[in-house]
Amino acid sequence: MKDNQKKEIRVLIVDDERLARANMKGLLEEHGYVRVVGEARNITEAEKILGELPVDLVFLDIQMPGGSGFDLLKRLEYRPNVIFVTAHDQYVTRASESQALDCLLKPVDPDRLGESLQKALLLIEK
Repeated sequence: MKDNQKKEIRVLIVDDERLARANMKGLLEEHGYVRVVGEARNITEAEKILGELPVDLVFLDIQMPGGSGFDLLKRLEYRPNVIFVTAHDQYVTRASESQALDCLLKPVDPDRLGESLQKALLLIEK
């Protein structure tokens, strides 16, 4: 898909590290069809935002103080599409078993991010 397409992906970034959220937001801004609708520092903030805003895709850190990304998914009634983002490669298998759309390793490679967004677009447009 090209950046001039009509479909927009509404994204929530969940990461306890401010710099990691800023980096992801910067990478996502390179894709004109992506709109970051919120940022959360932990699963409590993420759950609140997900209850208030329509979100198509969540970029979700796994290891955070106060609860993991996996914990958040267990708490949600409605589960949006999820791409896990982690610095810990030991979580990749568990992430794929959780029916996440994808799992990206930090630092996020821009090309790999583009591939993940394409997967999300295909799913969202169905």
